[in-house]
Amino acid sequence: MANIKDWNEEEDNFDLTLSQRTEELYRIPNREPDGEGMIEAAVLPLRDLVVFPRMVSPIFVGREGSLLAVQEAQNKEQTVIGLTQYDPDLDQPGADDFLQIGVEMAVGRLLQMPDGSHSALVQGRRRVEVVEFIRTTPYLMARCRVVVEPQVADRQTQALMRSVLDLFERCVQLDRSIPEEAHLFALNISEPGWLADMVATSLALNAEAKQSLLMLPDARGRLQALNKILAQEVDVLELEDEIHSRVQSEVDKSQREYYLREQLRQIQNELGEGDIFTRDVTELKKKVEAANLPDEPKLIALKELERLNQMPPMAPEVGIIRSYIDWIVELPWANTTPDNLDVKNAAKVLDRDHYGLKKAKERILEYIAVRSLKPKKER
Repeated sequence: MANIKDWNEEEDNFDLTLSQRTEELYRIPNREPDGEGMIEAAVLPLRDLVVFPRMVSPIFVGREGSLLAVQEAQNKEQTVIGLTQYDPDLDQPGADDFLQIGVEMAVGRLLQMPDGSHSALVQGRRRVEVVEFIRTTPYLMARCRVVVEPQVADRQTQALMRSVLDLFERCVQLDRSIPEEAHLFALNISEPGWLADMVATSLALNAEAKQSLLMLPDARGRLQALNKILAQEVDVLELEDEIHSRVQSEVDKSQREYYLREQLRQIQNELGEGDIFTRDVTELKKKVEAANLPDEPKLIALKELERLNQMPPMAPEVGIIRSYIDWIVELPWANTTPDNLDVKNAAKVLDRDHYGLKKAKERILEYIAVRSLKPKKER
């Protein structure tokens, strides 16, 4: 009981710590833009990761320059600019190696990982467009224009939002990895840009699709692109659900048949009748043993009998294997008859029973003639 209590306390402490780390993000203010709507901030390069505005996500910080940028931003309680790299394998990205649109982010406290890297929670704040890089050492620093998104949707945008919500609801119904709370949260979002970003974060999209949505500063264009992505996702999920239902139906049918067969077998055993299929296999094995087969055919027949014994009685291969074993047993392996090597008699029989086929008859007569000469040559 003490161990369970300790584990529950650790779990509660973890939840409390995670909640505290999330609250710390909200205390960091956005940077104030200047008269031209520009902000200057340190750049945090992102590999294969897209952080959308208002979304909270974990990141890993391993490069020295990135670590310095995050530490300085934390000391001053400032935000950074998250820019996604074109090439995630590039260790020292330059000014031309990033997407032109990024996200202003608040970075939480750093946690050291066992491999020496660091992890932190980040919260996206707003889209920014890179104008120029003003510093490269000891870390990159950029001057960016803040992308202002509309707070109110017009009629066309409202129609797009409703379409996105309907498709997203269908995705939530079909995809168990998306919690139902995500749809409920989406229903209460009134800003078109926020809705598009929230739905995009909830879906399991590849990096290329997320980058394409991030690069669309216009909320209406983002909703249109998201509508196409959601429609494709729904089609795939419906097909997966259909395949799963079909497979599950077959599995349930097989399990039901197996259960009924087992019941039937037990009833037959209780009545002293035994299992008909097992009885047939036993009789077939006796026939193989009594057939006086050569070693190789006997080994093959016993191997097929073993396969037959492991199969359910209603399997489609059962009839094929039984016919094959019967055929092996019925072949006259040990029976011999004296050969009639009279060429004249063979020619007479061939001409009587078969019309034409001159070349075939000649080959047969040649073979019989050679067989008839062989014993004389041996004497």
